[in-house]
Amino acid sequence: MSLGPMSRSTGTSKKRVQGPGSRVQEILLIALAVLFLAVSPVQAAESFITLCYHDIPETPVEKDDISRKDFINQIEYLRTHGFTFVSPADILAASRGARALPEKAVLVTFDDAYESFYRFVYPALRLYNIPAVLSVVTSWIDNPETSGYKTKRFMSWQQIREVSDSGLVTVASHSARLHRLLQANPVGNIEPAPSAFLYFPESRRYETEPEFRDRIGGDLAASIEVLTAKLGRKPAILTWPYGSYNAIGVEEAKKLGFEMILTLDDGYSSILRLDRVNRYYLESHLDWLAAFKDSLKRGLQEDYRIRGVQVDLDPIVSKSSAGESDKNLGLLLDRLVRMGVNTVFLQGFCDLGATGNVKSLYFANSVLPVEMDFLSHAVNRIRSREMKVFVWMPALAYELPDPVLNEALKVREWKGGKPEVTSSWYRRLSPFDPRSLEATRKIFAELAARVQFDGILIQDDAYLAETEDFHPAAVEAFRSRYGISPEPETLKADRELNAKWVAFKTEALERHVGEIVKTVRAYRPGAAVARNLYSSVVTNPDATTWFAQDFKGYLETYDYTVVMAYASMEGRKDSRKFYRELFEAAGGRENASRVIFKVQAYDWKGEKWVSDKAMKDDLTFLLSLGARHVAYYPDDVYRNRPDVDAVAVILSARDEVKRMGTPPEIAPEGALERLFRRLFSQNP
Repeated sequence: MSLGPMSRSTGTSKKRVQGPGSRVQEILLIALAVLFLAVSPVQAAESFITLCYHDIPETPVEKDDISRKDFINQIEYLRTHGFTFVSPADILAASRGARALPEKAVLVTFDDAYESFYRFVYPALRLYNIPAVLSVVTSWIDNPETSGYKTKRFMSWQQIREVSDSGLVTVASHSARLHRLLQANPVGNIEPAPSAFLYFPESRRYETEPEFRDRIGGDLAASIEVLTAKLGRKPAILTWPYGSYNAIGVEEAKKLGFEMILTLDDGYSSILRLDRVNRYYLESHLDWLAAFKDSLKRGLQEDYRIRGVQVDLDPIVSKSSAGESDKNLGLLLDRLVRMGVNTVFLQGFCDLGATGNVKSLYFANSVLPVEMDFLSHAVNRIRSREMKVFVWMPALAYELPDPVLNEALKVREWKGGKPEVTSSWYRRLSPFDPRSLEATRKIFAELAARVQFDGILIQDDAYLAETEDFHPAAVEAFRSRYGISPEPETLKADRELNAKWVAFKTEALERHVGEIVKTVRAYRPGAAVARNLYSSVVTNPDATTWFAQDFKGYLETYDYTVVMAYASMEGRKDSRKFYRELFEAAGGRENASRVIFKVQAYDWKGEKWVSDKAMKDDLTFLLSLGARHVAYYPDDVYRNRPDVDAVAVILSARDEVKRMGTPPEIAPEGALERLFRRLFSQNP
């Protein structure tokens, strides 16, 4: 199969600046050299940048349209700042160790096969000798009306064949019919077809994993068949529609022989992970040069500063009325939009009695009763307002329907000279019994398959107190490893043995949560993971013994550690002193990108809401210290607590977004016009 030319360098070689247009390009190069300095950090040879373009019209209409002038400016910027455009064949060769990938390598990709690619982009690529990937939705070429884009024009098969035969353009599958949204829950919300497990209203059930595999695999196979017949070569590259995918879909794609799979995940691409190639998504509303420079400094990662709220779904859901639940959700959405938050930590379980022990869930699953299949709908509507949603779930605090099994799996505490089921507020399943993991993995697998979230927040129930866990499975496992039973008196008398016991329990908790994360990411590969942590674990070295939790380990393992910065709950009257100590103990600015400070909006001890002034002061002070991410809990949509306008002043993420500016002129206006004329004079 052909993947295009083996090497394409942009450089500034005079061999590539020939003919009557050479003076134009010389002017461009000189202007660029004067105006800009190289800003990209040196990349390791195993990494490269992948750019994702869509339509390139004269005047942008959609947000992912790039004007022709901006496109040329972007190409010129990259050419004159040390970047080298490479082909898919170059990347595959580098992945096999056959040749080195140049530093600052760039792969250019174009999704959907718009007519502008043939009329404008392709001539520009030929002029600059730049290889590219063109991703084709086969059904859109045959039936453009099925695309849903009434104002867009697509290439013909003849045009696609021409660019494919040029050796400069590698045609990729963008699926046959997966580039659409389909029903994903009983309410009727629609989600991207490549990753959503569909809901079938006629039979009132969700798509099974075998059905999902058949649907994805069958569609991709159909696209391969069409592209092979039309172009005379089998596609080796797959581009996921919407950048939406899961590990199961990746498995099906690999079975069909795809060697490179393009996503829309953040970050540099890597030759070590060609089944998930990250791409930088270009949009017209950005000051693209400033955005690109900033993004390069962050390793092409999103500059995301969490301004969040943790929300109970219990007051929103009315079990007797779906209509009432939806009305309540509307009130919540209006409130969230007014506050301007960008992140919502949303309860995925039912806990009407506020016991902390979960007996039912807000999504369809096979382990616990379903209070109402509402979570998917709520997440869909919140995300449609351009907010990210983390589903907040327990790791261990579940009450299984089988009472005998439920009690058999509970954490044991040493009490009265013997192990008994824990009397703690959280009646957790023991992480040492494999049946606990079996149950929780099923819960999280069905959550991830049926709800399109951005991340998960693991509740603070994943702990083991000093007097816990003397579950038979834990005792036997410890005895098997160390040759001695962890009897309380023995542990007290032997500090070294006690340290092993604490580490043993901590390891079990991390292993349990790690399996949950692995399960989630099989369905949601890009899902972020946040873990709740008591503030005392951060500030007091002895707290690891009390809870079997490790703050440093959390920082290394999870995307975010959510520190419950509850001054009133900790009995700290001087909140500023408390926050300063907590911030410094958490590593200050050095760890700020991975720590979320969550303040309390309600004083549970005093049974009253924290004043709006105190809330503003707390959040403002944390931000002034250098906290990057802040949130609060709880929230009351009906009583307007905290006051929406009061917290919006501090939390509104909209105020931090850089607004669209006038794109800078990289080349003199006259030079660009002459270059355009040259491009069109070579139009095929």
